[in-house]
Amino acid sequence: MRTQMNILPSWGNAAKVPATQASSWLLSLLSWAGINDTTLAHGVDMSESQINHIKSARDGYVKTYTLTPLTRAAILIDGARKTLSKEGVHQWLTTPNPYLNDVPPILCLRSDKELEKAMSLLAAVRYGFPA
Repeated sequence: MRTQMNILPSWGNAAKVPATQASSWLLSLLSWAGINDTTLAHGVDMSESQINHIKSARDGYVKTYTLTPLTRAAILIDGARKTLSKEGVHQWLTTPNPYLNDVPPILCLRSDKELEKAMSLLAAVRYGFPA
């Protein structure tokens, strides 16, 4: 099982990240979650073309603030991997949840507040608390 440290590379306070590093990180993120580009783009409120651009970048740099929404996705995916089985991660991320207004958790990443709500559901599952 991968931990958050493996999912979230330390960009530190850098203003830019090498494009190859951002690309490999994004490809790993998609693989860990078992989701496609379109689903991730909708979830983090980025255009699919921007996701594809980061994913296929081979030279240059990507601005760190561009990766911020994807970092939210990494936090949610890591939390799901710590709580659920490998098969359960994809299903939980993509199934509409009544506690999230019938929206799949992967689509609740447009703000830190939405992420907190989805993470609190994972905590409830992990520790057996009512949501």
